[in-house]
Amino acid sequence: PKRGRLLDEFFSMNMNDRAQLLKGARRGGSVPPELAKELHRLEAKKPNLICKEEVKISQVQWIDEKFHVTLDDGSITIVDFIWLATGCQNAIDYYPVLDNVREILPIDIINGLPVLSQDLSWSSNESVEECKWKQLARKRIWCMGALAGLQLGADALNIVGARHGAIKVAKAIRHDMKTFSC
Repeated sequence: PKRGRLLDEFFSMNMNDRAQLLKGARRGGSVPPELAKELHRLEAKKPNLICKEEVKISQVQWIDEKFHVTLDDGSITIVDFIWLATGCQNAIDYYPVLDNVREILPIDIINGLPVLSQDLSWSSNESVEECKWKQLARKRIWCMGALAGLQLGADALNIVGARHGAIKVAKAIRHDMKTFSC
């Protein structure tokens, strides 16, 4: 119930407000709050459980059936398991493969994220008149993951967001198949 209410609130916001909310919600990788709470509770009870945040692994070696892990803060630890919560760059500028697309098919950007159509396709500024091939190309380029954050919310980078995005794209493809059937 709470999750549904939060999603409803997110989707009722304008794109600028969504972008600000996403910026605050994602500080690198994320661990669900209930899991983080449980990990910190266990860490307080079990001296052999150590949670390290805001560090990157520099090197891992497998020695004597254990992971020997060197972190970017200079610390070295020997562990049985490594559980990673990873983040990614949530800005279109970090995806140079899209530079040419952006040049040919400009798109509005808010806080580094493209403003996509509801079906996650490459939307356009409706006030700009474009030739037919560009209009069609925009409907055949879809984005998921971090770049779909404004349309999918904070789940854009996890399995729930991947599923939600896949459903949107599949519906768009099915619609085209019906519209342009042979």
